[in-house]
Amino acid sequence: MSTFPPRAESQVSRRQAFKIGGITVSLAALVAACGDDREGDTSPGRVGYAPPVTDPPDYTVDDAVRLRTAASLEYTAIGVYERALDSGIVAPSSNEVVSRLIDNHQASADQLAALTDAEGGVPWECTNPWLDDRLIEPVLQAIQSSDDPARDLLRFAVALENLAASTHQVFAVELTAPAAKTFALETATSESRQSAALVAIDRGPDGYISPEVYGEGVPTDVEGLPNIYSITSRFGSVGQAELIVGPADENGSRESFNLQTPAENSFIYNELEPTC
Repeated sequence: MSTFPPRAESQVSRRQAFKIGGITVSLAALVAACGDDREGDTSPGRVGYAPPVTDPPDYTVDDAVRLRTAASLEYTAIGVYERALDSGIVAPSSNEVVSRLIDNHQASADQLAALTDAEGGVPWECTNPWLDDRLIEPVLQAIQSSDDPARDLLRFAVALENLAASTHQVFAVELTAPAAKTFALETATSESRQSAALVAIDRGPDGYISPEVYGEGVPTDVEGLPNIYSITSRFGSVGQAELIVGPADENGSRESFNLQTPAENSFIYNELEPTC
């Protein structure tokens, strides 16, 4: 059975060789679809994963913190994609696409490092530890035991791209430095297009536009899971998104995870030391 390798203790890996700028997954006809605010269908049943609640630290949130936090999501996505490649779940025909996603996230992380330095902060080059423990590891465990790991991995990749895009969109409003605001807006768009491209590659025209755009319900696939779409809802929605993965139990229920943009308890504060 294909398995995910353990999370790397060090970020010094093959991604350090990727310094290629620009978005290489190109579907220009697709409108950017940032993290949506899907309420989710009520069927099949869900087994919700509830992460432990922690009190946020009493630290200042400035531009450097937001840029460090955005970088942590880029490295989180890189880490997931690298582990996916090493797991054997990704089909050989898709290896190039996944490698290009790694390239793109590394290029964004490099730019975020430069912007963080310009704001007097220390660039963050690690994954997000809060997300690692409360989202990434539980989701990967569910995918590993799934009846269809490839299907669930694709859904997770789409969710991660939307999460990163939504984070940049939120930070574009909150950042004060003009260069940082511009970069956040550009990256929100490009990473939304990456999510859209992943769906389009998998589903073709059937997955272009969600019925939600027209105020209709989202149909389910043969497994009873909500279909995924390139354009999921109106542009600009950054609310909580639901991810359903893993094997179905005797009642047809699968694990569900809620993805939302970083908040006080998952920010990468200036006081935090690297975790990698």
